[in-house]
Amino acid sequence: MSTTSAPPRDPIAIIGAGCRLPGASGPSAFWDVLAGERDTVGEIPPGRFPRVDRIGTRVGGFLEDIDSFDASFFSISPYEAMRIDPQHRLLIEVTWEAIEDAGIPLRKLAGSRTAVYTSCLWSDYWDRLRRAGMYDVHAAVGGGNWGNLSGRISYLFDLRGPSMSVEATCSTSLVAVHLACREMWAGQTDMAIVGGVNLLLAPDIYLGLADAGVLSPEGRCRFGDADADGYVRSEAVVALLLKPLSRALADGDRVYASIIGTAVNSNGRGAGTMIAAGAGGQEAMLREAYRDAGVRPGQIDYIEAHGPGTPSGDLTELTALARVMGEGREPGQRCLVGSAKSNIGHGEGAAGLVGLLKAALALQHRTIPATLNVHRPHPLFEQPGTPLELVRRTREWPERPWPAMAGVSSFGLSATNAHVVLAEAPARPAARRRRSGAFLMPLSARDERALPDLALRYADILQQSTASPYDICFSAGDRRTHHGHRVAVVGTNGRGIAAALRCYAAGGAPQSVVTGTAKDGVTPKVVYVFPGQGAQWPGMARGLLNDNPVFARRLRECDSAIHDELGWSLIDLLREGRAPTGTDEIQPAVWAIQVALASLWSAWGIRPDLMIGHSMGEIAAATASGALTVRQGAAVVCRRSRLLTRLGESGQMWAVQVGEAHAREAIGENADRVCVAVINSAHSCVLAGDADALGEVVGRLRRDGVFCKQVQVAYASHAPQVEPLRSDLIEALAELRPRPGAVPMHSTMLDKLIDGSELDAGYWMENLRRPVRFASAVRAALPDEGPVLFIEISPHPLLASAIEDEIAAAGAAGTVIPSLRRDEPELECMLRSLAVAYVQGCDPDWSRVYPGGRFTPLPGYPWQRRRFWVDPQDSAPPAIATTALPAVAEGDVTAAPAAPTESDAVATLPALPAPEAAAADPDRHGTADAPLADRSPAAAEITKYVVMRSARILGMSPEELDLDSPITVHGLDSVLAAKLSAQIKADLGVHVRVGELLRPRPLSDLTGELCKAASLRAVAR
Repeated sequence: MSTTSAPPRDPIAIIGAGCRLPGASGPSAFWDVLAGERDTVGEIPPGRFPRVDRIGTRVGGFLEDIDSFDASFFSISPYEAMRIDPQHRLLIEVTWEAIEDAGIPLRKLAGSRTAVYTSCLWSDYWDRLRRAGMYDVHAAVGGGNWGNLSGRISYLFDLRGPSMSVEATCSTSLVAVHLACREMWAGQTDMAIVGGVNLLLAPDIYLGLADAGVLSPEGRCRFGDADADGYVRSEAVVALLLKPLSRALADGDRVYASIIGTAVNSNGRGAGTMIAAGAGGQEAMLREAYRDAGVRPGQIDYIEAHGPGTPSGDLTELTALARVMGEGREPGQRCLVGSAKSNIGHGEGAAGLVGLLKAALALQHRTIPATLNVHRPHPLFEQPGTPLELVRRTREWPERPWPAMAGVSSFGLSATNAHVVLAEAPARPAARRRRSGAFLMPLSARDERALPDLALRYADILQQSTASPYDICFSAGDRRTHHGHRVAVVGTNGRGIAAALRCYAAGGAPQSVVTGTAKDGVTPKVVYVFPGQGAQWPGMARGLLNDNPVFARRLRECDSAIHDELGWSLIDLLREGRAPTGTDEIQPAVWAIQVALASLWSAWGIRPDLMIGHSMGEIAAATASGALTVRQGAAVVCRRSRLLTRLGESGQMWAVQVGEAHAREAIGENADRVCVAVINSAHSCVLAGDADALGEVVGRLRRDGVFCKQVQVAYASHAPQVEPLRSDLIEALAELRPRPGAVPMHSTMLDKLIDGSELDAGYWMENLRRPVRFASAVRAALPDEGPVLFIEISPHPLLASAIEDEIAAAGAAGTVIPSLRRDEPELECMLRSLAVAYVQGCDPDWSRVYPGGRFTPLPGYPWQRRRFWVDPQDSAPPAIATTALPAVAEGDVTAAPAAPTESDAVATLPALPAPEAAAADPDRHGTADAPLADRSPAAAEITKYVVMRSARILGMSPEELDLDSPITVHGLDSVLAAKLSAQIKADLGVHVRVGELLRPRPLSDLTGELCKAASLRAVAR
């Protein structure tokens, strides 16, 4: 690629695209239209606007379902959605589609210096709102103000770069691309979203254009035809995500094409009139664009022309191109020219982005689509020596010794000219071949009803895509935003996962599918639980040792430390498939695998908030927390287990299914020889001590019908029988110097939280001697609110039943998952548990679950749209229903619910009696701690009031409100919050501050506050 004096700079990559175009919903569908040489222009839809004879044409390029919008996805209330221009609504959805297409999850986009530039020329919907009397602030912001479109997108996705709406008539959206590139080249922004939208909702502009004679009577754009007679108006929505190429490649993004130069200028007075095209201005703009790109015009293979098909416009554009594009061109190699307007019509303010998207797709596919509707090429193409050739049939991209390049032009009635120079994306390295194994596919949606559709879309891509299941699952995890309603599937191949997804979508419940709901902003508290010995089995974790580098690296570290202490290799033992025997093999082996499993869970992003160790499991917990180094942990477990071998068969241990009090009662007169060694749960203990005495105790329990099982150990741990080891053990660990760990531990020996600095030699003797208070540790880990996820870190689960007993007794929200299970495929088992963690709200680090994963395009989100529309005949504000609006209940909003007034009928609300007020004592922030389920009928009335009033303010059905979610999730903003506050004051005489309504807390909190306030008012009376 030859260059001029332009300084080297990073090209701007197009990494994401979304579009709604006539006959095409999405970039791939648009390419099908182009490559299939299809014309998607059609009749004006019935009812779009009244028939007006002066239009002169009844055709255009139109979109379907422009009255529909998935407002709940964006937490926009139905009340506000009704008042937002459908052009804004469509561009919001298409912008999300572009973000998804780029594979950038919202958590990485939010807060970034991402700019937003939008183009939206007309606002016909505003007239509908005014005629319907709907001219409040939401209508002014959403329907009567073009500048708020970019601001809304920046707000919804928390983007911190420049945000502006641009207007330069039909060249607007390409001018916006120019501005976006300049900002990135100047280092002022990191990324940019450029969007354009054009809907045809009223005949007014049609009339003006018809009077000017620029609309085609035949209803076809015939760019490049000698008999071209005007253009066809078209609806279009396009959004592109732009990013510096070097960063895009480093981040593994898919690149459609890259922008290497841009130019924008004006004709000034050079064309004689403002609205006439000017060859001089266009020629100057083209030269500037190629100087900016650092390439010769002769190196450009294809020009996507503005090409509206007007006689004067085509002549001017082709004349300017002919003057410039021959410079530096090799003999016999013409510059190909075409226009997408021949396929879909003229998208006006969005037309520049349509042309840019077409050129980028053509570069990606190395194919130049045909320009349609040409019967007799323009004479300029026949002139001797012309460097231009009209593309009348779809053809492969010409082979050149330099990268393929294209130019895109856009002009406007404002005399503003814009041109963008594109180059093909660098070749992606071939995908690595990966061994088959187990895969976890995560899916999520904002609306549970979207999940079956999403499952079917993913099933299709798993079966149809050439990408590997590894890369598809990686992309679904790492390159998608994860919403509250979740599905996860584990399988060993793409075909099996696809079959499970189809079964789920059909209403089935295959074992490989896990479902759950994660509340916004609520992540489970994660507790690692390390059991004692007893989970070992031959060849345990051998699969992970072979397949998972994180696990293998940590296990090798533990193996080295064990070898230095005891002189044998755990890894050799595992590879041989031999079961560890004897305490001095079993305990070090279990410890090492526990430590390695904890490392793997942490690497996968499921990091602990707390650790609990059970008996010798505390050694692994201390090592995993960082209180002990691997060498120190190995010293404790190896030296102590070696000393334990001296005890021989000095006692027994029995697990009994009774609580602590019942166990002590059963021990009775044998208390000097038998003790309660472990309290696992309210219904489970372990007894330890003299074998004969234990036999008597267990015999009595069995006669009473109690389940009893002997623990397979040769000595009585957590009992007096281990006292002979005290001095030797403390001496063996005298040099131990623990430190505070990175994660707190709940000591099951001390029954309290510790930081790890207490774990000296004396502690490890008491850990062996004193009882294990595991049940108490589990109870302490269960908070008053919020879910808890217990992960059992062991080769096989031992404590799940005990933990579940304590969860049930506490009435808490808790789940227990294993790491491995005896003789089950290890990676599959881990991934099944990871699936449970995911659907409950954990956010795995998918780049570590699938290291080296390659981004592959995925299906888009299945919108759950409802109709929000003001019909043209609406001439007055619609009446308010006294209850839920019927239209809302049916799924559509066709009339605008106004804010409730003090005259609305509200049932008389009974005050709570004074004693109940104490149960609703608010904290210093004003929130109430009052469980609704325990309240009186009066509280139920207040709950009903809150739901009805909130729903009416938001314009939605009461059944749609979720008391466990913040009301802001349903679209309450500061304006609607002020209305709700005023209405509550009028109805109940209680002042609730607007800021309190907008806090991220459950709506049920408001009910609790109103209950308390009503109680206090009753007392005052």
